[in-house]
Amino acid sequence: MRNQFPFFGIDAPTRRRLIREVQQKLGLPLSVLDHANLCWADTEREMQYAACDVLIQPKALRTLTPDDIPHLQQLVTQKSWWDTVDILAPTIIGGVLRPFPELVHLHARQMIASENIWLQRSAILLQLKYRDATDFDLLTECILMRASSTEFFVRKAAGWALRSYAYVRPDRVRAFVDDHRQELSGLTIREALKNVS
Repeated sequence: MRNQFPFFGIDAPTRRRLIREVQQKLGLPLSVLDHANLCWADTEREMQYAACDVLIQPKALRTLTPDDIPHLQQLVTQKSWWDTVDILAPTIIGGVLRPFPELVHLHARQMIASENIWLQRSAILLQLKYRDATDFDLLTECILMRASSTEFFVRKAAGWALRSYAYVRPDRVRAFVDDHRQELSGLTIREALKNVS
């Protein structure tokens, strides 16, 4: 974590067990977004993890709508680091938007155009869990828009997203990398082709 945040020192299994115990007694928060705001306002990092633990639950995700995306994007830009962004972007924001392809396009393009590197990373990772439903043209559009970025987290996200799609269509990933080898960073290329023979 590079000393980014203070911690209580609660490990993940203990944190998840405590959340389960509380939810068995009290159920989900009335508003999972209000709960997330309270957790994000707290200093210790486990509180943001706790918010994500609640938000990723299927029952909680079903309470969210595309109207909540700006709020979720605010969480991406506050206390930002890969550990929460990599849950918020593909699982929560991507999960909410998946039934709405036109909104996937809209939000991916808005986020990739942002000067915030965590929103850029989110745009690239947005479809990470879509597998064969990934809009590869949109993914590569986002990657190419930030191909000149020197940000590690943006370059790594591009490689990760391509590697994930390569499990479905390795031929398309290989062709994309071959066509854009001069534009993509070495890190992106290495990550993209890790599992492509």
